Amino acid sequence: VAVAIFQVRSGRVRGERSWVADRADDTEIAGLLESFLLHVYADAEDQVDIADAIPTEILLPELPDSAAVLMELLSERRGSKVQIRVPQRGDKYTLLDTVAQNAAEALAIHKTRRASDLATRNLALAEIQEALGMENAPLRIECYDISHLQGSDVVASMVVFEDGLPRKADYRRFVLKNQASDDVGAMYEVVTRRFTRLLEDQSEFDADSAGEGPLLIDPTTGAPRKFAYAPALVVVDGGAPQVAAAERAMRDLGVSDVALCGLAKRLEEVWLPDDEYPVILPRNSEGLYLLQRIRDEAHRFAITHHRGRRSKSMLESALDQVPGLGEMRRKVLLKHFSSLKKLRAATAEELAQVPGIGTKLANTVVAALAEQQPTEAINMTTGEIVE
Repeated sequence: VAVAIFQVRSGRVRGERSWVADRADDTEIAGLLESFLLHVYADAEDQVDIADAIPTEILLPELPDSAAVLMELLSERRGSKVQIRVPQRGDKYTLLDTVAQNAAEALAIHKTRRASDLATRNLALAEIQEALGMENAPLRIECYDISHLQGSDVVASMVVFEDGLPRKADYRRFVLKNQASDDVGAMYEVVTRRFTRLLEDQSEFDADSAGEGPLLIDPTTGAPRKFAYAPALVVVDGGAPQVAAAERAMRDLGVSDVALCGLAKRLEEVWLPDDEYPVILPRNSEGLYLLQRIRDEAHRFAITHHRGRRSKSMLESALDQVPGLGEMRRKVLLKHFSSLKKLRAATAEELAQVPGIGTKLANTVVAALAEQQPTEAINMTTGEIVE
C-alpha cells in the first residue's frame, strides 16, 4: 500500500511525503487511513508548534468509521477545531486526485525496484520452490487467466515470467472455441491447447541434431517456436476448481513434469492439485508477492484482450443496422474508428471525411446510431455499469 500526503498552507503546497509499506492483512482503505492518521500525528505533542503539525482541515478519499473520534482527538491536541472530510468537487477535489496520483506513482516505482532486485527475485523463487515442494526453483512460470462478460466473448491469457521478470514476447492470447463453457471448462480448454502445442513442437527434431533434442527454433524464420519451451510452473487464476481443471488437462496429455498451483484472489491462497487445504504464504512473503504480480499481469492482459474484442463486436453490430452501408464501407469505418464510443461521438462532418463515406451516408450513420439505445457494459476493473 502507498500513501501520499500534501501539506498545504495559504493555498500552496509546502511539502509532500509518501510511504510504501507491506499490508499485513485485508484492512479496507478507511481502516488504513485511520491507522495512518494516528501514525502521522501521534507524536504531535512532542513538537514545538503543535498548531503547525496538525492542520485545521484534513482531506481524505474516504472517511474512517472513527472520523468523529479522530476529529475530537486532533482538535484537543491542536487546541482548535480540526475537520476531516472528503471533498466532492472543486479545487480541493482536484488536489486530492493529484495526491492519489503521487501515491500510485510511488507504488509503481517501489514495485519496479522490488522486481528488478536480483536478490529479491532469487528469494521469491526459492520461497515458491519450498512452498510448493519443487525440486528446483521455477525459473520459467506461466500464468493463465479467463476473462468474459456474463459468458460472452470468452478469452484467456498466458503470461510468462523468466527469472522473476516478465517475458512479454512470449505472452499469448486465446479465443475460446467453446464460448458456452464456464471458467472451469475454459481453463481446461486453454491448458489443453497450450500443452498440445508444446508436445507438437517438441516432437519435431532438428535434422542437424540427429534427434538429440526438440526443435526450439523455426529453421525457416530463425525465430523461437511459440510454445516449444516448457514451463517449470503453471499458475492459474483461481482456486481448487480451476487447479483441478488444469491438472486434468495436463494429465490427459501425459504431462507430468510441470508443477501446478492456483492463486485465489479472496484470501490469496495457493492451491495445489488434490490437496484439501491451501498453502498459506505469509503476507510479507516475496514468493507470494511474485505470484500476485504474475496473476495480476495475466488478469490485465486478459482484460485488455477482452475489451478490445468486445468493443470491436459492438461496433460491428451497430454498423450492421445502418441501412445502405455495405461491407467494404463498414470495414473502412471499423479501421478508422476503433471503438463504438468514438463512432458515436463523431459528427456527420467527421464521418464524411472518411474515404468512401459521403455526406449523405454520414448523415444516415449518425441518425441510425442516434436511434440505437446505448449499450450498458461493466467496467471489468471497478465493476461499475457504464455506457
